[in-house]
Amino acid sequence: MQRPQEAAHELPTIMPLASSIGSPRFIFGRRAADPREAAVDDSPISIRAYADRDFDDLVARWHETNRVSYPYVEERLGHTLEDARAFFRAQIVPACSVWIAERGENLVGLIAVESPWIRQLSVFPEHQRRGIGTALLQKARECSPAELRLFTFRRNDKARAFYEKHGFYVVALGASPAPEFEPDVEYRWVA
Repeated sequence: MQRPQEAAHELPTIMPLASSIGSPRFIFGRRAADPREAAVDDSPISIRAYADRDFDDLVARWHETNRVSYPYVEERLGHTLEDARAFFRAQIVPACSVWIAERGENLVGLIAVESPWIRQLSVFPEHQRRGIGTALLQKARECSPAELRLFTFRRNDKARAFYEKHGFYVVALGASPAPEFEPDVEYRWVA
């Protein structure tokens, strides 16, 4: 039996930025072209169902987040945006309930649930550690109220801490399927 793809999670590195007034600002994962990108957006987080119109922007951001979040997985670094589009179109959209997180008019993350499995959880780098992952996880619990399961890489310490903080526990240690063969961990949450 083939296992679900492990979820994409939080968080790469913190990078300083020079602001227009000279004080440093920080964002997660990538250097922003404009220091205003680092400003905290305190608008409400909304979660809505995926729509076909989201595909191009959503998959581009998801692909970028995966590349930044998993620099230690060489196989992932070789995937192109076209590879990501093909995977998302063939594996995620038909099998999963996909939910989009937005702040204002900006896509800020996604969760894909094939109950009880979380197949993907991705918060885009500059929006991480702002409650979006928690909001998406709450949506997953609504979709699968009795139980949730997922895989993540063992080296993904920030994701592991996030899941454990939200009541997930380790079920098994293993390795992701070929061609990655990256040590992973299976998590479970029970209501």
